[in-house]
Amino acid sequence: MNKEDLFEFHIRNNWFKISRYYNQIASSYNMSFSWGFILLNIEKEGTPSTSLGPKMGMEPTSLSRTLKKMEDEGLILRKNHAIDKRKSLVFLTKKGVEKRKIAKQVVLEFNEKLRKKISPAKVRAFMETMTKIDDILTELLEEQK
Repeated sequence: MNKEDLFEFHIRNNWFKISRYYNQIASSYNMSFSWGFILLNIEKEGTPSTSLGPKMGMEPTSLSRTLKKMEDEGLILRKNHAIDKRKSLVFLTKKGVEKRKIAKQVVLEFNEKLRKKISPAKVRAFMETMTKIDDILTELLEEQK
């Protein structure tokens, strides 16, 4: 088995490099890659904290710790749901909105750099392939239930 022939080798290797790249940039704004990703996934009307974990690929304990740090830094505010007090909604603060703008700009700039160096046909093929991989993984996960 040659690791370079494995899908997961390339996906994991590139994800690790993307994460390092974003963390290097985020550190100059006193943030982290995961903070930026969370900020980008919080809706204006609030987002249930339980829905952030699956989007982030984070375990509830890690996510809870990260949200606590973000709350301490004044980036987010957690409020109990108006009707169901067991649910907690996450909102951006004014500072969080500003950091979100930075995170969004960094993501857009990174994607633009990739699009300048990769032909539209290859970008389209990549997106189609990743969508197909996602579909296959969804099927495989359903089969495991």
